[in-house]
Amino acid sequence: TTATQESAKGRVEGASMSGAHPHDSSPQYLRQPSGAHQPVNNGWDNSGGWDDGGQIEPAPEQSVSAYASGGLLTQLLEIAESEDASDLHLTAGAPPVLRINGKLVPVEAKIMSPDDTEAALRQILSDRDMDRFYEHRAIDCTHTTPDGKGRFRVSAYVQRGAVTVVYRRIPSDVKPFNSLGLPPACAKLHTLKDGMVLCVGPTGCGKSTTLATIIDQINENFNYNIITIEDPIEFVHRHKRSLVNQRELYSDTNTFQEALHFALREDPDVIMVGEMRDLETMRTAITAAETGHLVLSTLHAIDSISTIDRMCAMFPTEEQEYVRMQLSMVLRAVIAQRLIPTKNEMSRVMCAEFMLVTPGVANMIRQGQPALIYQAMETGASVGMVSFDKQLVALARKGIIDPDLAVRQARHQKGVADALGRTASLRT
Repeated sequence: TTATQESAKGRVEGASMSGAHPHDSSPQYLRQPSGAHQPVNNGWDNSGGWDDGGQIEPAPEQSVSAYASGGLLTQLLEIAESEDASDLHLTAGAPPVLRINGKLVPVEAKIMSPDDTEAALRQILSDRDMDRFYEHRAIDCTHTTPDGKGRFRVSAYVQRGAVTVVYRRIPSDVKPFNSLGLPPACAKLHTLKDGMVLCVGPTGCGKSTTLATIIDQINENFNYNIITIEDPIEFVHRHKRSLVNQRELYSDTNTFQEALHFALREDPDVIMVGEMRDLETMRTAITAAETGHLVLSTLHAIDSISTIDRMCAMFPTEEQEYVRMQLSMVLRAVIAQRLIPTKNEMSRVMCAEFMLVTPGVANMIRQGQPALIYQAMETGASVGMVSFDKQLVALARKGIIDPDLAVRQARHQKGVADALGRTASLRT
């Protein structure tokens, strides 16, 4: 056990346990995971399940959850911060689990009961929000730790009749552009006056962080009215040279589409939509970009080319040709992001594709020619474009990621394998 772990253990063991069940004499409720981030021996078996077979045991009658006082939750969130975990998972039938460098690592703690997970959620929600949670069986919100230093995006839902909560860490400050690991040409996106810029990728790849940085660059350099629509608000922006008005779903507005509709009447220069989740939001966002505003948003897509196809596919078949024409006129750029494990698997590194919509690319979008778009990206280095495959090759040649992993992650495996002197293999 490292000195850091002993220190964390001491803090937890000495913490107040007010609100705990009087017969619960376990002072060792929480400890940090091992320094090597290996699962500790607390019911975790090699098959990935818990020793109890995954059964959710009800809490004893009349018991009061040890999480009811809030102290244990605060300590777990502090451990997530100190371990640089991206997420904390609280699930009935399992101990608390951290996600560190993309891997799930259980904290050495008692297996949580349904009462524990519900009590942990009650610590951060108002009565009104708890009512909304019970109505919809799911909720998203943000939580700030009592000392004001840690902020988390919280997603809670019901599974098998019990509450599950996921806390995702939000960096305390907006990151400067040069720390994001994005292609250099992305640094100029904040100078755009109109059109649409999309940041795409899987959950947890840093899309919100990238948009927050672009918003901050605009805020520092231009006198604009910026309106953001988020679920929930993650990064809190101060007014610098711009006004930054941030609206949160359910607290300040009912839907993305409704807020976006009203935003068009609120004299905006820049509109940021946290995520385009449905057809009407996407339709209104395209209209906003057509009418002289800069629209920033995110989408779940694997790369730049699939982004265009996915957007068009959300519309009825008879509208898709017209939507392609609209996108060819309003889309300015797509950043597609992934986080790739480093060679030593101790961290992850940004691998980002950048598609700039040049007149040639705009024509390919209009004509529905994705293969030609990819070729344009491969040969578009002079204007700052870069494909995932080129980024993977560059990271592997620098020794940052494993060459075989680069091949498995590639869109065109043979080309990357040839560039790295490897044999193409099936994705795993």
